[in-house]
Amino acid sequence: MLPSRMRGKRGFFAAGIAFSALLCAGLTDLLPERIAEVSRSVEEVRGRKFTRPVPASEIDAPEARRVLRGKVLESLPAPADEYFRTLSSLGLVDETPRLLDRLVDFYASQVIAFYDPQPRRFFIVKGADGLAGEEGEVAALSEGLIFSHELTHALQDESLRLDDRVKQLKDDSDRGFALQCLLEGEATLVMVRVALKDIPGADARAEEELGPLLSAGALERANVPKDVPEYFVDQLFFPYVEGTAFVRAAVKRGGWAEVDRLWKSPPESSAEILHGAPYPSPAQGLLPGNVATLSPGQRLLYTDTLGEWTLRFLLQRSLPEEEAAKAAAGWRGDRIAFFTAGGAAGYLWRIRFDEAASASRFESALKKARAKRPVAAIETIVRKGGDVVIGSGLSRLPEF
Repeated sequence: MLPSRMRGKRGFFAAGIAFSALLCAGLTDLLPERIAEVSRSVEEVRGRKFTRPVPASEIDAPEARRVLRGKVLESLPAPADEYFRTLSSLGLVDETPRLLDRLVDFYASQVIAFYDPQPRRFFIVKGADGLAGEEGEVAALSEGLIFSHELTHALQDESLRLDDRVKQLKDDSDRGFALQCLLEGEATLVMVRVALKDIPGADARAEEELGPLLSAGALERANVPKDVPEYFVDQLFFPYVEGTAFVRAAVKRGGWAEVDRLWKSPPESSAEILHGAPYPSPAQGLLPGNVATLSPGQRLLYTDTLGEWTLRFLLQRSLPEEEAAKAAAGWRGDRIAFFTAGGAAGYLWRIRFDEAASASRFESALKKARAKRPVAAIETIVRKGGDVVIGSGLSRLPEF
């Protein structure tokens, strides 16, 4: 049984870094041999071979934090302060001073080892604390779990070139989130199967029992500082839990060959993770081509696709979970443009649903949620057929 205090973390959105807590320190001298050993286990479980050994290095804590901060900033579609302001204007987070620093501090406090796809190298942070009092077989098992998870990311990176993929999805955070679910789900499932393959009598039931322990249990909400918004915390949990379920279903459906297919055609939305495949591709062309000129006197910050998961979260801040999930279901695509002027953020958001009834249900739920938790600026919400259009800080909504 794994220690209950086992912890790990993942990068900010799809920032391109796969971080995990390494539960044993002082193993640098044995690292190449140990990586080679665990790599063979990953190859055996996953049925794919590494094309090269994964290089490994030590990195000191300040440098690891600098790398993390740089990756976070690189992943954002706008300067950090303006980006966080857009999330606040939409009601996804409350205004939080020094939010970037708080998030980086939180993530860096947990980082003990990570695979970085940009130099394609595995790092151990010098002087990072592992779990005190663990030794022998428990320590070896803990180390093997984390190594197998991170080495699966290295294996993915050989084919998917994760750093490039992340940059390509910078204006589609929902699609990037879905990719992250695939990557983390696969890495978690491989990790579980590596752990179980040498345990006599381990079967599918053992995998089902161990999986949640290593996914939801790997991130302890009790350890999350109160000044870290739930929006980011929930984003950390979701790829472990729902991503692992998504990948396990794919393997059950067609073996690892089905995951190989997903590498070539990754899920396109969080809706696909929530509801499973096959799922219709998200609607395109929801905003006009002249969107940058729609709000005179304001500067276009960025455009994005937020997805069904974000709709759920937004509603769930004010409504019961089941009601929020039902209102967000039927999502078939969205596009949002954020504008800024004088330090304030406005937006034009168009969401498409599968039918008018779904759009009407979401419209009613959003108005109910806004009544309970109003946004700072005046917001206009209109529905036309299966589309809901939401505007804030704009002189008028465009005709669609």
